[in-house]
Amino acid sequence: MKESERESRYQKVPTREIIKDNIPEIPVSYGYGIRHVQVALLLFSLTVAYSARAHIGLTVVAMSKTPRNANITISNSSGFINESIYNNTVDAIVMRGEDNNGTNALESEINRTISKISKENETDGSIWNIYMTYEWPKSIQELILDSFFLGYFLMMFPMGMIAQRFGGKIPLQICMLVNGVVSLITPSVAAWGGWKAVCCCRVIQGLSQAGVYPSIQTVLSKWAPASERGRFASYIYSGSTIGTVIAFQSSGALSSSKAGWPATFWLFGSVCIAAFILLSMFAASSPTEHKNISEEEKTFILGRIDDGVKKRMKTPWKQILTSKHVWGAFAAHVASGVCFVFFITQTPTYMFYILGFNIKNSGVLSSLPYIASIILSVVYGVVSDYCTNRGIVTLKTARIASNSLAQIGPALCLVAVSFTENSTFAVILLILGVGLLSGVHVGWMLNYIDLSPNFSGSLMALGNTLTAFTSLSQPILISNIVTDVRNRFQWRIMMFLIATIIFITNGVFAWFISTEIQPWDQFDSKETSDTEKNNQ
Repeated sequence: MKESERESRYQKVPTREIIKDNIPEIPVSYGYGIRHVQVALLLFSLTVAYSARAHIGLTVVAMSKTPRNANITISNSSGFINESIYNNTVDAIVMRGEDNNGTNALESEINRTISKISKENETDGSIWNIYMTYEWPKSIQELILDSFFLGYFLMMFPMGMIAQRFGGKIPLQICMLVNGVVSLITPSVAAWGGWKAVCCCRVIQGLSQAGVYPSIQTVLSKWAPASERGRFASYIYSGSTIGTVIAFQSSGALSSSKAGWPATFWLFGSVCIAAFILLSMFAASSPTEHKNISEEEKTFILGRIDDGVKKRMKTPWKQILTSKHVWGAFAAHVASGVCFVFFITQTPTYMFYILGFNIKNSGVLSSLPYIASIILSVVYGVVSDYCTNRGIVTLKTARIASNSLAQIGPALCLVAVSFTENSTFAVILLILGVGLLSGVHVGWMLNYIDLSPNFSGSLMALGNTLTAFTSLSQPILISNIVTDVRNRFQWRIMMFLIATIIFITNGVFAWFISTEIQPWDQFDSKETSDTEKNNQ
């Protein structure tokens, strides 16, 4: 072989120096960029989704006004009564000097008014009057509220699989579009089909919103560098609280305005459509799919997550379901859901019957727990990233500390509430408990991404399914323990039980936690099985 040919062949063999020179250097930091736009879009989407699902709690009350005198039974074949006409009728009786508490005068006057309304309905087609007020009892209102969670529970796991296979953008788009269209047509659907039609609308919304959290988790795992993951998660997941506050305030204001309760559906329907358009124009499931991202920012993100190669892998269910680290996160997931539901639904009831204080009647006080949750959520994320990026604590320690504070803190607040007789102190404990609970955003929620960036959406979907099932059984447990809502001792037993569950599950999380990417995250199920066989 000639010397020149030998040299040319040697030159074709890449050396370590050549390979190292061709690999782009991963920047230590990168300023504002496309990833921040994605965070803003995810925050906006979660806020809008929660607004569209939460406003019905107040809107359904505005849709189903009942007569002022509860002893009067009114038969109305049309299924509704115009509240303004009802109020004018009562005022007319009072002006004539008649007792508005007298059932005979009021009932006869209302019956004449209803008869007049019925005749008008026959001539002007007012069955399509979307501003009508329905005679829906409390039981019907509860069915409307609960129908959302029927769809939400049924579709949670399938939507997680869709997010896993096709990326998080598509399920989010489906959610925004479906919720937008359904919200816009709900007033007309209600006029046509009554409460059953409204329940169908809510089920459809629940089906579509089941993919929100798995989708967000999937997109976040692709776009958030490890150095910014805590604050990004805290920003995005605060959208659930922001959306709830906006929904309560807006629905109350719009329902009592001249626009009427249909304006609430129109407002959130329009915002959902706007979110769908923004996602379609500016969102991407991962940096590799975004057209306008710079190579420097893409390297900064992908260098800390994966190699940028788009993979479609089968979910390794066997490895997931047999992983102690995953089950530790599941335990914390379920406990935080139980704690949050108890705080929001049962603590106000306890304060009303035991302490004689109705927090629900105070708009400012009822919003304070949510405001505290928004503020502390951001604080958790910023502090977590600051401590881990500067080496003050390890990532594992940061996860344990955040999750423990977020669960043990509210548990102690519950125990303290059961002993206090001061309503002001009880309100402070309620606000503090709900606020501290937001630390789970950088606790078990981010631990899903720590364990498996590729399958974090599936983990979130499975955890949400377990939490939903547990939350459904919570009212049964409460009803069997608290048989008398005025019995302080029964409430104390219930609160101690909830606190005990939280302490135990947080201990399980802290014992089994791992912040290392699991081996089964990098391979599909077949490759993982072959690897295990070869290692045996």
